[in-house]
Amino acid sequence: MSIADQPGPDPAYAARAAALLRAAANDLKRNDVSAEADLGLPAGSFADYTSGRLPITWDLVGRATRAWPLNERDLLPIHDDTEHGLRVVRAKESLASSRIIERGGGPYYEYRDTAMSRLASYRPEWIKMLRVVGDNDPDNPSVNWNKGHLLYQFTYFVGPVNYYYRSGDRSFCVPMSTGDSVWGLPFAPHSFTARSATEPAYILALTYGGELTGDAQRELSAFGHAITGSLALTPGDHGAMLRALMAARLVTVPELARRSGLTGERISQLGATPGRAGWDELVALAGALGVSVRELLVPHTTTEHDVRLQPAGAAPTWEHPGPAGPAYRFTQLAGDPLHPHTTSLQVEVLTSRADSPLPPTYQHQYLFVLGDEPLTVHWHHHDEPFAARLEPGDSAYVIPGIELSLSAEARTRLLMLRIAGSTTPEVRFALGAMPAGGLGRYVAEDRLWY
Repeated sequence: MSIADQPGPDPAYAARAAALLRAAANDLKRNDVSAEADLGLPAGSFADYTSGRLPITWDLVGRATRAWPLNERDLLPIHDDTEHGLRVVRAKESLASSRIIERGGGPYYEYRDTAMSRLASYRPEWIKMLRVVGDNDPDNPSVNWNKGHLLYQFTYFVGPVNYYYRSGDRSFCVPMSTGDSVWGLPFAPHSFTARSATEPAYILALTYGGELTGDAQRELSAFGHAITGSLALTPGDHGAMLRALMAARLVTVPELARRSGLTGERISQLGATPGRAGWDELVALAGALGVSVRELLVPHTTTEHDVRLQPAGAAPTWEHPGPAGPAYRFTQLAGDPLHPHTTSLQVEVLTSRADSPLPPTYQHQYLFVLGDEPLTVHWHHHDEPFAARLEPGDSAYVIPGIELSLSAEARTRLLMLRIAGSTTPEVRFALGAMPAGGLGRYVAEDRLWY
C-alpha cells in the first residue's frame, strides 16, 4: 500500500515522499545499486521509486528503517491540507464539532474546534464556560482544575470569565473580561468558570507546541528523564549557556582566556553566575568559541507564577500603516520574551479596500473573526490572487510567506495569532547561505549527489 492517502493518492505528497527517499540515500552515500542491495530491491527499481514512477510503500519504508539508521518519520512527508495556502473553517463546522466535557459530576466546558492544519502545531479551541460561580475565590469547590498540559496556551477572553491558575502551592483567580488575554507555560494547572449565567462567557484557547513538540520531543523521550533534565537551561541564565558552549567545544577556562584575552578569573565568574557579559566581552568570547554573539545571549521570561497576564485596558494599540488614513488598528495581546517569534494581536479592520497588504511573515497565522460583521481576506499564492469571505465565528489558518490584506464594509475585529514553525532562524540562515540551486534541491531532491 502506498503511504499517500487512500483512496486516490495525492500526487504532490507522493512526489515529496520520493524526494525524501532520494535525499536519505544521498545522505547515507548510497547510489541506486547499493541502495537496491541494502533494501533487497530488483535492479533498476530504486530509480523508479525516487522518480515517482513507483509509489513509496509501507513495505519500502520498513525495509529502509531496518537497513539504515532512519526513523519512519524521516521518510514520511507532511500533508498540505490548505487550499492555495489558506484553510478556512466555518462557524457551522465549528458548531458541528461541539462536545460537552464534564468535570466534577456535571457539564464544565463546551468545546468547539476552529481552524487547524497539519502544517502547524496550533490546536485552537473555542471553549464556553458552563460552570457559573458567585465569587472570585481560587479555592471555590465548584472549580475543577486540570493537571496542566504540554502545549503553550494563549487565551483570549470574551465576557465575564474567571481565570484560575496554580504555581507551586499557590492558587490564583483573576476576573477577566472581553479583550483580556494570557500566555501560559506548559504543565501549569489552570481552569475557567463564568461569572454570569446570562451573558456569553467563552475563551479562544490557542494551544501550540512550538519547538517542544515534533522531533525534539521524540528525541528527548528516547534519552529519558535524567538526560533531558541535564540538557534543560534556565531562562535568563547566561552563565549556563557559556558553560554549555565551552563543554560542547571541550574548551577549558585557560584556553578560552588565551583565545579571548579575558582573564581566567573573569571567565570563571561569567560561567558561575546568570549575569550577562558586557558587549565587548561577548564579542571576544564569541570569536574565541567560533560562534555568533547571539549564541551567548539567552532569552528571559516575564511570566509570574508561570503566566503572563495582559489586561485589555493596558495593552499597546497602534495604527497600520500609520495614523494618517489607517487600514488597521492593532492591539498587542499577551506574550513573553521566551517566545520571541510568537505574536498575538487583536485586529480592527478599518478599510473596505484591499490595497493595504500586511508584510509577509515567516510565522504560521491563525485568524478568528471576533466582531459581528464579516470581512474578506485577500492573498496571493504562487503569484495568483485569491479572496475568501469570513463570517463572524469563522476561522482560518495561513501558511508562512503569504501577503495578506483584509477588508470589511463595516468595522469588525479579529484575533490574529502568529507562531514560528520548524523554520527557525538557524534554518533560515542556513537556507540563505546555500549556493545557487541549493534551495530547489533542499525542498525536493531530484538527483544523485555525484
